[in-house]
Amino acid sequence: MRGFNRVKFLKFSKTIQIRLLLQFLTVMATMSVSPYIVLFFAARLGTVVTGFMFLGVMTASIIGSFLGGYLGDRIGRKKVIVRSEFLVFIGFALIAIVNSPWADLPYVTFILFLAVFLCTGTAGPSYQALLIDESNVDNRRAVYTFSYWLNNLGVAIGGVVGAFLFKDYHFYLFIGVSFVTLVSLIITLRFVKDSFQTRFIEPTNSEKPKKRFASILSFFSAYKETWKHKPFTALALANLLVLSVEEQLTNFIGLRLAKDMSDPESFVSFLPLEVDGINMLGILKSENTILVVTLTVVISFLLKKLKDRSVLLAGIVLYFTGYIIISFNSTPLVLIAAMFLATLGELMHIPVKQALLANMVPDHARSIFMATYGLMSIFGAVIAGLFIFASGVIPTYIVSISFFVIGMITFTIFSKLTNKEHLAPLTVEVKI
Repeated sequence: MRGFNRVKFLKFSKTIQIRLLLQFLTVMATMSVSPYIVLFFAARLGTVVTGFMFLGVMTASIIGSFLGGYLGDRIGRKKVIVRSEFLVFIGFALIAIVNSPWADLPYVTFILFLAVFLCTGTAGPSYQALLIDESNVDNRRAVYTFSYWLNNLGVAIGGVVGAFLFKDYHFYLFIGVSFVTLVSLIITLRFVKDSFQTRFIEPTNSEKPKKRFASILSFFSAYKETWKHKPFTALALANLLVLSVEEQLTNFIGLRLAKDMSDPESFVSFLPLEVDGINMLGILKSENTILVVTLTVVISFLLKKLKDRSVLLAGIVLYFTGYIIISFNSTPLVLIAAMFLATLGELMHIPVKQALLANMVPDHARSIFMATYGLMSIFGAVIAGLFIFASGVIPTYIVSISFFVIGMITFTIFSKLTNKEHLAPLTVEVKI
């Protein structure tokens, strides 16, 4: 099976191979610092100020994504990626300097993080569009399987490194992120080819004032057009619903476990091991990460002969079944079994869902559509956060029923989307 996976990867274009490996390196580097930024600021400035800072950083990321989606289709993917990565490299280098053994400037650090997240948000749609440009209908499921696996592997390794080193050695980690970004920038400049041909024509000096105003109008018009196409809107909505449930693990479900398992209880009857709700949450998150890292390629190999539609729909059923059980059950072994089902469903449906998205969006406006899709993902996290407020008011069984209803809606959407008439690319004219 290892030989099969290696051959599969080597069949991708050089640009895809390089992009996937750089994705792994940059994700691993950034995840050594990103999960701990809130704690970093809270220790220096307090939780209230940190809360406003967090909102600012998220806003910068969203704005960057919108800009990047438009620019990626207007001037080309590689140009956007190179310029963004250069600024991210400078940003993290400066962050290291102002958080060195010789300086501690938290407010300056915040401003720099605003710039960094703005730039990473800008590069995001072009990263995704580049993979679509360089792949084809036959290999996209495999491409996204590898992308998903490498991304999660990077998250796991980077998270562990940061957990042990960030508190005392954040200066060196910031330098490390800056260095990895510089390496990614150099390799992208030298080896990554951009096959995308933009329709944008650079205006002359006399035309620039008029063109500047027209560009502002076309920016909003382009994003408005994406919502006029029902298959894409339905797919974005389904993805929002999936993420709104997935995020509950650290929101509603985490709070419920902490409340219902406040006292340690036996993990299994024949072992002297006890866990409480917080321990159980950590175990479930670790189980999910370990299963994703170890089983992604295995599941892909076992299911490679099945139709995408069957894999997608079966994955959705397993995914929601697992989370529905986790939403109300408090028995450790049952929770572990349910997380296995949910993760198996996740491994099945995500690569197919991403391939479906890639096959659907129009060639000349991929960055714009990917930026819009990413925005819906953020809304999914926001909706998940609303369950925190509801957790103290509504009973658990209502939330479980909500998960079931969300699952049914999601299954119905994907079932209709995977009918043959929805599998062709969108025929849409988005002016950029």
